[in-house]
Amino acid sequence: MQKGSTKCETGSAGGDTGFRRRLSSIALVAGVALAGSAGVDAQMASSPGSDVASLEERELGQPYTENGERVIYDRALPFLAQEVIDLGFELPRPYGAQIIGYWQEQDLILDNLSVSIDGGEYQDIDFVDFGTPSVENTTAQAKLDAWLFPFMNVYVSLGQFTGDGAIPLAVEGRDLLEFLGLGRLCGGGPLEPAFCSRILTTVAEPEYEGDAVAMGMNLAMGWDNYFVTIPISHAWTEVDIINETVTAWNISPRIGYLHSFENAGSIALYTGATWLKAEVDLSGTAVFDTSGSGIAEIGDATTLDFVIRQRNRDRWNYLVGFNWELSRAWSLQAEIGFGGSRDNAIVSGTYRW
Repeated sequence: MQKGSTKCETGSAGGDTGFRRRLSSIALVAGVALAGSAGVDAQMASSPGSDVASLEERELGQPYTENGERVIYDRALPFLAQEVIDLGFELPRPYGAQIIGYWQEQDLILDNLSVSIDGGEYQDIDFVDFGTPSVENTTAQAKLDAWLFPFMNVYVSLGQFTGDGAIPLAVEGRDLLEFLGLGRLCGGGPLEPAFCSRILTTVAEPEYEGDAVAMGMNLAMGWDNYFVTIPISHAWTEVDIINETVTAWNISPRIGYLHSFENAGSIALYTGATWLKAEVDLSGTAVFDTSGSGIAEIGDATTLDFVIRQRNRDRWNYLVGFNWELSRAWSLQAEIGFGGSRDNAIVSGTYRW
């Protein structure tokens, strides 16, 4: 170690010394399954040691010093770290591992419906009313991240999920008969079967599970105890009831405030919004009760196999959350999302080195 300098030990800890410039980060990872599921990581830069001069005690742009000696950064990442430290900024530890638990419920929009009656050929139709379909998902994810630049965190996650949906279906009897080639029976008049004006209803309740992979980056900046972040992620999901890979984009701008405790680490409080885009072709089966129709050709039950395009009803919802940094190495995070037709909750734990 050269005289007049000291190594930057990223594992050092200490109490807050008042207002100081800091880089802060919140990293978001989203794994979307069917209607969308996500996981989020909020990772804040910790407070410097008590022997680091506060911004009030030094000139703007003056390098960090410890015990009067210039701090020398000795880690491979992030790039440009020394230049940033020499400007007086503090950096978090460069690498992180996180476990995430996520729950989400949201309404869907369904369109482009194709159906097959009792195993027949699929045909495009528009006479089915879907009401307000919804899905509910739970996800467990593991994530690794690294600070590539002082303002950019990159990450990858792997996860498994389970979920179920509720898709109400309603069909008028005359439309069903027309689709079956029996429309002549509903020509009007006193002899028209009552079944022609009957509304057939059922609820398809698909259950599913699968695996998800997500990659993304988080752009972050801060000043004193305030921070702004813009996490962006793209996810690929394999679902057991779908014959294609589900893809989704997630963008989640946030703004927050970091408060340090004397002996209990620091807590970051933040708010923002999440934009989610996920579309997929979903297949399923619904059985309509057609008993008592008086029409021999349709029997007591009619099975409808369907393929339909689905997407989340509202792209945006709001969020509030916190990240409690217990030490330079460990932190806990919780977040809730609300508004529009999507609700979600996230809990996670992170280790940094």
